[in-house]
Amino acid sequence: MAIFPWKKSDGKDGSPASSAEPAVEFSPEKAEKFFQHARAMFEASNYEYSAQLWLGGLRLDPSNLPALQGFFNAIGRFMEEGAGKKTVSKEIVKAFSGKADVDRYLLSLLEWGQKPTDAAMAVKASELASKLTLKDPTLWITERALGLAMREKKVSKAALLKCSEAFGKAGAFDKALTAAEQALKQDPTDGDLAAKIRGLAAQSTMAKGGFDRTGQEGGFRANIRDATKQRQLEEADRIVKTEETQDRLIADAEAEFAARPGDLPTIEKLAKRLLERGKAADEERAHQIYTKAFAETTQFRFRELAGEIRIRQSRRKLSELKQMLDKSQDSEMLQRMHGQAEQEHLELELGEHKLRVDNYPSDLSRRFELGKRYFNAGKHSEAIEQFQESQHDPRNRAASQVMLGQSFQAIGWTEEAIDTFRHAADIKDLMPDVLMEIRYHLMVALQTRADADGDVAAAEEADRLASGIARQQMTYKDIKTRREAIKALLQRLRPRQSGGSAPAES
Repeated sequence: MAIFPWKKSDGKDGSPASSAEPAVEFSPEKAEKFFQHARAMFEASNYEYSAQLWLGGLRLDPSNLPALQGFFNAIGRFMEEGAGKKTVSKEIVKAFSGKADVDRYLLSLLEWGQKPTDAAMAVKASELASKLTLKDPTLWITERALGLAMREKKVSKAALLKCSEAFGKAGAFDKALTAAEQALKQDPTDGDLAAKIRGLAAQSTMAKGGFDRTGQEGGFRANIRDATKQRQLEEADRIVKTEETQDRLIADAEAEFAARPGDLPTIEKLAKRLLERGKAADEERAHQIYTKAFAETTQFRFRELAGEIRIRQSRRKLSELKQMLDKSQDSEMLQRMHGQAEQEHLELELGEHKLRVDNYPSDLSRRFELGKRYFNAGKHSEAIEQFQESQHDPRNRAASQVMLGQSFQAIGWTEEAIDTFRHAADIKDLMPDVLMEIRYHLMVALQTRADADGDVAAAEEADRLASGIARQQMTYKDIKTRREAIKALLQRLRPRQSGGSAPAES
């Protein structure tokens, strides 16, 4: 069947009667036929055709949020089949390449669906949805666009402002305010934006209180009457929640999830509530929810959240065994169990963090975390590769260089370690404890070079560093032992430098 709910031409020879685009005729009833067929094709695993049908129906009913979600499920599955390397056929792209606003909107969905982590494409779809005044789709798309924009290596102020504008058009002034505040963080000198934020704050306050709808059904009086909703909001905001409150919040989230099982914010809300209560069964349910969401959307953040649950469980098991071992330090069985659990935890964390870097290769903070896991596992060459990248992130520069230098030292590259520690020490505005750690590791590396090469200058510099650290904090690590060893090393090396020899025995 043809997927077009409109005619492309009306000439007898099949050529266009005019260059003008055909008028868009919205019809939810006709759209539902497309949606039914789209669901059938999805069940038959024909994901590309399902996505095509969802878009065909959305052209007739663009405000249909479940259909929008259905499209993203279908296109996500289609892309997953090709490990993200597939693209839809040219015929599908051509079918939604008209000049009408709704066509531009649908094409933006198609493009974004094939690159779901592309912030620019998400923001474009948000703009076009708001232009069509599609309230629910605009909110749904813009929430995701804002999340993607905030995760960019270099956060774009312009993208955040576009998200703020889209939220504002949809009447979500609290979300518009949040996006604008994030934009201001990128450029604190923007006075016009600061003034705009004050206006959004006022609009958000009025909208929350219902003052902008006074005298209307659902206005301020309705807010007063809606005590149940108010209680839910207040309970959800509490940091410390009673068991009864947690049970009630989970029941509310379960009800929302049952009504909207494909809605991503609802999915995240339920999983969050389960993890807050934190029972073993809750954690398993949350893991199942995240895993299913990842399978259906191919959004890696759900896989990451599922992995974080397994790390949390592993860390808790390790902590419990450590407490048991502390009480029975002579127990060989507990020692074996703790050692095995420690190794399993290292391997689990390493695997999870490697997966994160594979999916976000440009995220330097994730590379830093992976480097730490390689370092802890004794895989220093692999750690070096990650720290060499993560040192370019200002947030982790000093820590990356400290661990990079230690990794070089661990594989016997003493010169590289010394140079790395010197560069780290030159970083501006270091905290005193960080600078102390850098000086300590530089001292150790210089001591190693002096001992291996008979380098008196290196031993003397190590001695000065040891003396400075000892004067500042005598209990720092093994500084007393190190200082004595370096002094002994100097005594051994200095006669060689002067050309003298030890006194002959009589």
